[in-house]
This record gives sequence, structure tokens and C-alpha cells, in this order.
Amino acid sequence: MNHMPLLVRREFWEHRSFVIAPAIVAAILLIGVTFGHVEFGNNSLDKLASPEFASKQYSVMTGILSVVALPYLISMGFLTVFYLLDSLYADRKDRSVLFWKSLPVSDRETVISKLVVAAIVLPLMTFAAVLVTNVLFSFIGSLRLSSYAEHVNIWSIVWQPSAWFSAHALLLYSLVAMMLWYLPILGWLLLVSAWARRAVILWAVLPPLAIIFLEHVLFETSYVAHLLKDRFIGWFHLAINTNAAAEHAMVLDGERIPMTGRLIDAIDPATFFSSPRLWLGIVVAAGFIWLAILLRRRYSET
Repeated sequence: MNHMPLLVRREFWEHRSFVIAPAIVAAILLIGVTFGHVEFGNNSLDKLASPEFASKQYSVMTGILSVVALPYLISMGFLTVFYLLDSLYADRKDRSVLFWKSLPVSDRETVISKLVVAAIVLPLMTFAAVLVTNVLFSFIGSLRLSSYAEHVNIWSIVWQPSAWFSAHALLLYSLVAMMLWYLPILGWLLLVSAWARRAVILWAVLPPLAIIFLEHVLFETSYVAHLLKDRFIGWFHLAINTNAAAEHAMVLDGERIPMTGRLIDAIDPATFFSSPRLWLGIVVAAGFIWLAILLRRRYSET
């Protein structure tokens, strides 16, 4: 019998923050676009609507729709970290692990379900939240900008199907790349949650910092620090083609704005999925998750 749907629902029963956090972000964004001050210097809107910049409108809208995702991604990052650190630790702390052990649910299923929530369900929820917010954001923005510049067809600029597809396809692709790249980090957080008796945040942070410090003192090198830095930001340089954005940059009010002409110019899946660093990270993540399962089984039996 597949217990995964039940286990995933359990996480939502116990963690209302999964819904509350994106709702707060959406409220802030929508209040901002509804009541925020609108100002364009040097007739920027007129320039953007002019035939000279007609080919750039798609890129501008793709960029704007993509930027809306940033606060959601930041919120998802914090939510994921604290959720994973608490996920297995809380079961032992409140002794609810005894209840779940009485059910026909294995430790492997329990640990994997928490990884599924963090690596699949939360990113999909973030994608859905961004999509809904962009619809409301764009509708309200179109109404406000239409009254601001009546001679410009704002609706044709904002509601370009190609821009909407590109922005959200780019977001979905980025979420997949991020979650695959961050799997070792997610696995480490699960391992700490399964092992630590208390102060899980400290145990998650102190060992890497201690290794970095000892390496610097003993060998005067910083390989571990560079490795951790790459694990946090390396996915972007592999998965996203930043050179294309510079090549298609436009100038608006004297400012050079990087952007891409087509979706295919912005992504580089071949480089990302052929990277040995990606697959080595997945192997390390599998090891962390396996250890977390063993620790949960050991601690729940004592």
C-alpha cells in the first residue's frame, strides 16, 4: 500500500506555515501594486511602447514576471530549512514518533515523505503561488498603468502569451535545477534532524564552520569554503546562460537592463545536467538520507 499521500498530508496538517508564508508574501506584493506609488522618469513607458522598443517588450515583461518570484523563493528557502531541521527532531521531542511507529509506515517512507515535501511539494506550491500572484499583480498593474498613460496600450504589452510562458517556464526550470542542486543540503538537514538531541540549528551550522576553520588553521587553504559556496550558488551559473542576457540588454532612461530575447537563450540544461558536480551531489544526498533513515530507526527503537 502506498502511504506517501497520507504522509504528505500529515506534513500539511502539522505545518500551517506552508500556506501562511506564501499568503503573507502575496498580500505584501498585492498591497504594494495596489496602493504603491507609480512613477516613470523621462517618459519611460512611452519609450517602451514605441516601435523602437517593440522587440524588447517581450523581454521586459518576462523579466518583470520573473522578479515577482524572488520573494517567494526567499520565503521557500527559509521555510524549507526550518521545516527539515524540525521534521524528524520534533517527532522525538514530543514522542509522536511512537504513534507513527504503531502504524504500518516504515522509517524509510517517513523520511522520504519529508524530502518529497521539501524538494517537490513546496516548490510546486511556490510555482502555483507565483503564477496566481502574477495574474493578480498584472491585472491590477494594467488597470493602474492604463489610467497613468491612456495613450499607451498597456494590456497588449503586459498580457503577451509568449512572455508569460517564458517567465513561468524559466521559473519551473529554475526550481527543478535548484532542488536537484540543493539535494545534499536537504539531505544534511534531514540527517541533523534525525541525529541531534537538541539545538538542531547549531548542529546544522557548526560542523561545516568548524571544518572550514580547522582547514584554514592547519593547511591555510579554503577548499571546503569554496565547495560550500559552490553548493549554494553554483547551480545558477550552470543552469542559466547569463551571457545571453548581457547580449540582449536594452537601455531605458540611460540604464542598461540585461535581458534575454528568447527562453532558449536563458537556459542551459545541457551544461547543468552533464555536470559531474550535480551527480556527485545527488550521491552524497542519497548517503545523508540513508543515514537519516538508519538514525530514525535506531532512536525510535530506544
